[in-house]
Amino acid sequence: MKCRTAIGLAALVAVLVASADCASAQVAQTEKQPRSYLKLPPDAYGNRSPLLRIWERAARGKHIVVIGTTHTRDPRSPMYDRIEAIFQRVHPQLVLHEDTAPDFLKKMSRDQAIRIGAEIGFSVYLAGRYGATIQSGDASEKEEFSTLLADYPAENVLVFLTGQRLLGDRHPDLKELGRQYPAFFESYLVANGIPRRSGWETWDGFLRAYERVVGHPLTRESWDPDLVSPIRRTGILSEMCRTADAFRDRHLFAAIRVGLKDHDRVVVVFGQWHVLALEPVLDGVLEN
Repeated sequence: MKCRTAIGLAALVAVLVASADCASAQVAQTEKQPRSYLKLPPDAYGNRSPLLRIWERAARGKHIVVIGTTHTRDPRSPMYDRIEAIFQRVHPQLVLHEDTAPDFLKKMSRDQAIRIGAEIGFSVYLAGRYGATIQSGDASEKEEFSTLLADYPAENVLVFLTGQRLLGDRHPDLKELGRQYPAFFESYLVANGIPRRSGWETWDGFLRAYERVVGHPLTRESWDPDLVSPIRRTGILSEMCRTADAFRDRHLFAAIRVGLKDHDRVVVVFGQWHVLALEPVLDGVLEN
């Protein structure tokens, strides 16, 4: 009888555990996830995209506004008046911004801050004006680089980061970038975790790495900044960009949750695509 009871109890426990696992699996399946950068809303692309994407919620004494911006250093852009109107209405206690904000931005006038730091500079300016705490909601470069190096060969990471953060716009001046590259490699890439490899410290070494990774030489005419865009559907560099951006988005979401624990009014100023990616999960940020 004891044996039968033990067997019956074991069976019951097994059923309960299985039921709990099933319930957990169902919750995991229904839990909202960030949008893929390949599935952003159609109005996110091109010249027809809106200046701002604004997500706002208030509940249980908490108020949060997440502002998705375009990147412009034009102080006359109507985007900046709209952002300031939100600050004036919300009077945030905490402002979370993208990337990093050098201390010298705090000493600049409105237009200077925008010309130097775009929406980050303007966030610093407004935080000072409205007495809000200002801090980055972004992952550090060291964290971002470490994430990339864990998933991709170091040479690929070198080419991706240099392409995204040094080559930048269309038709770059390769001679000038060649002069800038050694300092960029040492003080930015290596300082944040990219390993030193023979030849990588020179511009010619980077050009050889670029050709190996991308499949053709780098020229002023052939450079395409969409190679390092998260919305491009093909190519290893765009895949790496999606990996990096998804990591940064998770970091931002965690920073928002922490910020709301300590503050009642929070404003986030971040790139529009990041906000679009996070919108599905932002809806639950005030639930607990």
